[in-house]
Amino acid sequence: MKYLLMIVLPFIGMESFAQSKKEIRKNNIKGISEVITEYENGKESTHNDVSKKFDKEGEVIQEINYDKNGVLKEKILTKNNKDGDKIEEIIYDANSKQSLRYIYKYNNFGEKTEEIQYDAKNAVLTKSVYVNNSKGLKAEKKTYDAKGKLIQIKKYIYEY
Repeated sequence: MKYLLMIVLPFIGMESFAQSKKEIRKNNIKGISEVITEYENGKESTHNDVSKKFDKEGEVIQEINYDKNGVLKEKILTKNNKDGDKIEEIIYDANSKQSLRYIYKYNNFGEKTEEIQYDAKNAVLTKSVYVNNSKGLKAEKKTYDAKGKLIQIKKYIYEY
């Protein structure tokens, strides 16, 4: 039991510090930055880890990730629909050049039905189509290459 607590307690602590969308809206938080201080061989070094900006609904609309030296690694811009579903995501590299772009589509029930991945020149890389079961749960994901050839089927099996 003592060892179980030693394993579980750190994870409980991490969860309790995460900010929910509700808390972000309530406190009118527009952004958050995460800074890491590391200690190695008696030396302390601090660097940026991630920076996020939120819309008025508490959804992440911009995320900037840094490497272990605090240098910009990538920037992700996100657009959401009125229901808070992600409809577009653009990923920029360290030189502020678009590297990937994703478009997401949903049905009338808010279930993701399609995801299209584009390259830096906005050419289609892959297209994934989602099939939901009668309970609205993801049942299958079919992924196609740029030419429309089926390259993967992922099935989701639920245990009740």
